[in-house]
Amino acid sequence: MSPTPLDPKQVIALPTEGVDAAAAAIARAFYDNEIWVWTVPSELRRLRTLERYYAATARHCWIPRGTAYVSADLRGAAFWAAPGRWEMSYREQLREAGALLPSAGPKTLLRGMRVDAALRNNHPSEPHWYLNTLTVDPPLQRSGYGSALLEPGLARADADGIGCYLETQREANVPYYARFGFELTDLIEIKGGPKAWLMWRAPQPTAPAD
Repeated sequence: MSPTPLDPKQVIALPTEGVDAAAAAIARAFYDNEIWVWTVPSELRRLRTLERYYAATARHCWIPRGTAYVSADLRGAAFWAAPGRWEMSYREQLREAGALLPSAGPKTLLRGMRVDAALRNNHPSEPHWYLNTLTVDPPLQRSGYGSALLEPGLARADADGIGCYLETQREANVPYYARFGFELTDLIEIKGGPKAWLMWRAPQPTAPAD
């Protein structure tokens, strides 16, 4: 008897064999993201750069941490960092830089470092779950994927009684995240580049166990 196929929107841990497909979907979703357009101005190079970058960070950072979630069809992804683990190690930074350099060059790397520095300098110090990435393949956006992908991380944070934090580079995303309890805390501008909206979600009360 063949197994029952998964609901495409069912959220699962990102399998190693699914990294390239998930990275391709993330790249398509972030192709017109303001920070990536600024960081990699070349339209010809941007998609390939994003595919390499998200495949590398998924494989070497988020999967090992056990906080990489995807939809069953690999068309959406959510990457979280547990409290105290939001900063990349030196080895992870090398993997990140190595993914950017081959197709985009040193200028892209320097702009990426400027983005990282600005976001790091404004990162909250109190314990929290950090939503590093939430994305859905453009044809499937506004169809419930994002809500499903957010649920495991939000539920875990609520169970821990710990807040959640994210940055978004698009003002239109602020009302979307507000639906899940995130509140705008600050607006920063990357030097020479775009803006970023910083949002915090206080832990929500959980229903008592039966």
